[in-house]
Amino acid sequence: MRCSTKMRKFDAKYIRMKFRLLITLFCFFLGFKSEAQTLVFAQLTGTPNMNTTGWNLTGAAATGDTGGDANVDPDELILTNNVGNSSGAIFYNQPIDLGTCYQWNVEFDFRMFDGTSADGIAFCFLDVPPTGFVSGGGVGIPSTANGIKVVFDTYNNCGGANPEIQIYSGPGYNECIAGITTLNNVGGNLNFLRSSTYNTAVISYNYGVVTVSVNGTQYLSGTYNLNFAGYMGWTASTGGSNDRHSIRNATIYADIATSNAGLDVSVCSGETAQIGSANNTNYIYSWTTAPGLSQNTISNPIVNLANTGNTTISQTYTVMTNLASNPNSCPSFDSVVVTVNPLFNDTLPISICQGASYTLGTQTFSTSGFHSVVFPSVLGCDSTVVLNLTLLPNLTNNQTVHICQGASYTFAGNVLVNSGTYTQLLQTASGCDSTINLTLIVDPILTSNIQASICQGGSYTFGTQTLSTAGNYSRTIQTVAGCDSIINLTLTVNPVLASTSSMTFCQGQSTLFFGQTLTNTGVYNHTLQTVAGCDSIVTLNLTVYPIPAAPMLTGDSPVECPGDVVSLHIDPVSNALYSWSGPLNFTSTNTDVFFPVQIEQMGNYSATISINGCVSSPSVIPVSITNIYNYEDFDFPNVITPNGDGFNDELDIETMFKSCQEYQLKVFNRWGNMIYSGKRFDAPFDGKDMNGAVLQDGVYFYLLEFDQKKKSGFIHLIR
Repeated sequence: MRCSTKMRKFDAKYIRMKFRLLITLFCFFLGFKSEAQTLVFAQLTGTPNMNTTGWNLTGAAATGDTGGDANVDPDELILTNNVGNSSGAIFYNQPIDLGTCYQWNVEFDFRMFDGTSADGIAFCFLDVPPTGFVSGGGVGIPSTANGIKVVFDTYNNCGGANPEIQIYSGPGYNECIAGITTLNNVGGNLNFLRSSTYNTAVISYNYGVVTVSVNGTQYLSGTYNLNFAGYMGWTASTGGSNDRHSIRNATIYADIATSNAGLDVSVCSGETAQIGSANNTNYIYSWTTAPGLSQNTISNPIVNLANTGNTTISQTYTVMTNLASNPNSCPSFDSVVVTVNPLFNDTLPISICQGASYTLGTQTFSTSGFHSVVFPSVLGCDSTVVLNLTLLPNLTNNQTVHICQGASYTFAGNVLVNSGTYTQLLQTASGCDSTINLTLIVDPILTSNIQASICQGGSYTFGTQTLSTAGNYSRTIQTVAGCDSIINLTLTVNPVLASTSSMTFCQGQSTLFFGQTLTNTGVYNHTLQTVAGCDSIVTLNLTVYPIPAAPMLTGDSPVECPGDVVSLHIDPVSNALYSWSGPLNFTSTNTDVFFPVQIEQMGNYSATISINGCVSSPSVIPVSITNIYNYEDFDFPNVITPNGDGFNDELDIETMFKSCQEYQLKVFNRWGNMIYSGKRFDAPFDGKDMNGAVLQDGVYFYLLEFDQKKKSGFIHLIR
């Protein structure tokens, strides 16, 4: 909600006095309404007596009592008595400017009864409030009144069904005028408006849209955009008949803050004066720019205004206040005058580093700003030396720099190649500390390997190259970090030419050739597609020959460790073909085969020879590994004595337990710090840490990691 109150200031002190009286009586903060979420702008309430302070009553308007409530207290505002040609009005004495305030809410109870039904009650927003006796057209609205009128009319002179609700915006009022918005009592839906008991009305203005609700039901609305300052209140009249018209429990809601610039103050030149008022967290403040003002967005800024002349000077400071919950709320204004008497003074500009202090006279200062040191004077104002103290900051600069792996970065004369955080302390030109924190990030050079295949005669695009030959190719690109990225391509060219193979059988044997069972010598052809998608024509030349004798086999098995190369050999036979088979579908057609053997590859390897397609019976040779132990079987020693006597001086796992298995041994001290780490074939643990420092006697924790398994325990070091 946005609202504002504009007032001309003919006399600053008079306006401040009136404004503070208004705020004290009516514009106190009562909290937000749940349905409208606005603040109370004005009220007509009170028990047992209605409080009308701040309201102007004219005509028959007076506090009193009707038969419409349960008490006899004068807590109602009677606008007309139940006599003919009676009229009255009550208007609040402070305006709301619809040029800057776009929302307000009015809630009130109204009663029209005790007579023979005459005219009614109107709520008005007028540019000029009625003065003296209210006269003019119906419901007591003056003929010159300009603004919005919401009328509850019990007698419609235009022939409509009574009663009627009307909204009109413009000068004067006439229920028959063009442009008026009405809702009459067709079907008896508004019979309740004229009643011996009170009805509750809510009238809302929301960015030009006026809505009228009675007893919680909205009956009428319309759009009436106004942009002038106006006054709110009620009028009523009885016309040629009579009824007693009254209202009670009336509240006008509008978001208007309270401005308080404080009392006028007189100071000596060089002295400071605090103006404004205590801070209200519900408000935001804005002071107009003026000399000597310390801040313009707080409730109580400091004024430090110098007078270098021989006569007094004055400066007016004006504050505008808005609601913090709604920065676009209606602003309010107040002003204060600061008078500065002349004196002899001097300003001393001094700069110090943050954390230091400066002494002037008997006072020591360590905060930035203007600090006054007063020296007594017989001229009525003390002479003042104003210390203009500036705190120069100790600067901190945080930098993040990326370099590529292999590059370097120079920082404060040091050449850096590793990621990390580095700090350099410097001095600014003013002599204060300046700290530079560098975070250096080393981005890696990336390498990726890809494989591709093409059919013979095809091509493959690799970067800017078009490749048609099998081989290994590399290209270098840049990553988003600007570092090299190497892509390695292995290109395979799959053939599309026909292939011919020969096969021999002994008489009575057969072979399956792409679904055909072959038993006779001949030439057989078949066309197929390889897994790479290339055509391949397979030709088989089949011949039947006698079965040769079983081959003679030799080898160097067993080997010592898994992964050691085993060599197997077939004594060659003239015109023979060779076929090896073994564990894990091992096959070969060579007379000599070599391969690194693993535990799962141990077993019997057989070989046959074929001559002219006839296969001999197999010969078998065993392949085994000597050392296949696992470190799970290793009994870890619990003591070493590295005293140089040549006995138990080190923890040599390779010597203690013969296994070809890879491992990593880690040793930790009692604080959990790793002091040794070694792999297979590394120097054994000999009671020294990784830097060669001799370790103290004691108990150390070891962790042996092997084949994704772990073994741990404690070992005593005794010299």
